[in-house]
Amino acid sequence: MKNSSSRWFRTFIFGLTCLISACLSLPSAAADKQALRLGLYPYANPAAVYQSFRPLVEALARQSGQPITIDVAPNYTSHVRRLGEGKIDLAFVGPSPYVKANDRYHSIELLARLNIQNDSGDQTVIIAKRQSPVTKLADLKGKTFAFGDYQSFGSHFMPRYLLRQSGVAIWDLMAYDYVMGHDNVILAVLHGDFDAGAVRNDVFQNYPARETLKIIAGPIAIPPHAIVCRKDLPPALKASLRQILLGIKDPQVLKAIDPRMTGFSPVADQDFNLARQVIKAIETP
Repeated sequence: MKNSSSRWFRTFIFGLTCLISACLSLPSAAADKQALRLGLYPYANPAAVYQSFRPLVEALARQSGQPITIDVAPNYTSHVRRLGEGKIDLAFVGPSPYVKANDRYHSIELLARLNIQNDSGDQTVIIAKRQSPVTKLADLKGKTFAFGDYQSFGSHFMPRYLLRQSGVAIWDLMAYDYVMGHDNVILAVLHGDFDAGAVRNDVFQNYPARETLKIIAGPIAIPPHAIVCRKDLPPALKASLRQILLGIKDPQVLKAIDPRMTGFSPVADQDFNLARQVIKAIETP
């Protein structure tokens, strides 16, 4: 009987110890929150895009008390689909991804737009090699052209619209291709693979070898780049994230995204009407 009681007591103590250990190891309420996912698209090298937004994500998580992770999509189309289908909670969007996700799925809400010095982040330029005889868009008939991703407004839809306005239809080009990121467009022109290409002005201005290139058209104003969220996030969380974004002044956070970035400001759906008009003009048969 003594041995049985002793075994029962040891079993009780062991179980109690396990229970106490389990309780002590439970995460705090803040740590137990499900992390939000911030979606990015590969407008440049995916690793560089990730690093650019990491300080912003850390600031948002710290100030909101809400864990946030980063999800870089393999391409623009996947980014739009993930955003529209609610598979990511927050996202950085350009004009085309915003219009495609918002107007098709009606499931996202604008939080704030990015402000880049001299609005260079909201401009597109057409570039060629400095020694090229091409000096204007009309000269591109019979030439080759590098677009970025098909879903990119600044490196596809707007440049293609500008070419058409200058009398150069897509079939007037000798050849063209979609080389994905803006950096790839610059490299394709720089290496002589294409006669010209289209990129966001801030990407061009930040490129180390830009002195060997020239702008043959632009800068042309385009709609803004912005941070959006799922429409069905809790209202208090959306309001908090918007307030935090509008209040961010830390140069280390801003300049990680773009060396010329000055902050965030309010944004509205009508700011993207030009994108809707241009995309419709290009995609309507």
